[in-house]
Amino acid sequence: MKDSSGMHKIKTEEFKKVLEELGLSEESLSNRIAVQTLSKRWADIIGPIYANQSEPYSIQGDVLIIVTSHTAYKQEILFLKKRILSYSARYLGKDTVRKVEVRIGNLSRKQQKQAYQPVDKTGLDGKQDLISLLEKETDPIAKKRLLELIEYL
Repeated sequence: MKDSSGMHKIKTEEFKKVLEELGLSEESLSNRIAVQTLSKRWADIIGPIYANQSEPYSIQGDVLIIVTSHTAYKQEILFLKKRILSYSARYLGKDTVRKVEVRIGNLSRKQQKQAYQPVDKTGLDGKQDLISLLEKETDPIAKKRLLELIEYL
């Protein structure tokens, strides 16, 4: 059957059959799309530094599984749990993700290519970068932590 644009419409049953042949269910496809949606916005959700060291891995039930490269990043990402849940609700719908689990593991190759490379900056250069990050940050908890770090320097 073709619609007015000339595109061939597929029946729901045919689509389900194709998914089964590919080894997918509607739920697994939906979860993959949700994870991809979060992946595309990951830097906006948790910030560029943490985004380069972590990635949304999967959604199992209502739990978002995040993989990170190091224990220290795991702890910091857990501090951002409310923010992650808030953005997940915004992008995926209110009840899609209710819990966050962070695991240590290997990031995908695509993620590793973009890995954050720290630049040795000391004194005013490094402090100025932190101040510019502070000005852009919208999360009050992250802002407070950055301010504490700047005061320490």
